Amino acid sequence: MKKAIVLLSGGLDSAVCLWWAERKGFRLATLTFTFPGRRARELAATRRLRRLAGSKENYEVHLPFVPPPKAEEACHIPARNLMYYGVAASLAGAVGAGTVVGGHILHDGAVFRDARPEYLAAVEGLARKESSAGRAVRFVFPFIRADKKNVILAGHRLKTPFAATWSCSRNGMKHCWKCGSCRERISGFAMAGLEDPLRG
Repeated sequence: MKKAIVLLSGGLDSAVCLWWAERKGFRLATLTFTFPGRRARELAATRRLRRLAGSKENYEVHLPFVPPPKAEEACHIPARNLMYYGVAASLAGAVGAGTVVGGHILHDGAVFRDARPEYLAAVEGLARKESSAGRAVRFVFPFIRADKKNVILAGHRLKTPFAATWSCSRNGMKHCWKCGSCRERISGFAMAGLEDPLRG
């Protein structure tokens, strides 16, 4: 069985990718990045999700040099995906995984340059050049052309446990349903015609 490393943040999109990889028959491994100010609820969600998916090989990489966000939604880290996928490619080579799965969706590329298909393809190209002959890692982004509605619909078909995910930009006990991430989640479920188990 081929192994895939799934970048797991605890949010909807990466959760759907984890269940997508499981459905595709990959042996699962997960990679989560932590840094100062990372929301504890989001990190707890990654641990719930990987347990529910049955992933036995899970890695957490702490990035102490990343400054904590100054505001709830100012969470972009410069060159984040260059760093994340560089680490993922290195880990893949070390543990014998031929595939790295990322949860980027259409909206991400509209907001962040380093989440656009051409940028991610360039990062994959660098990883392939470095890899040993015949062992090049492949980057897969199953939903990079999909909007939130279609990601949620795919997750529903895959039986992704949406109740185990965390989307809120705040670190409260429950989702606030007011921040940008919560509003995007509300809109996605509404357009998909599905009930969010966290709001039911």
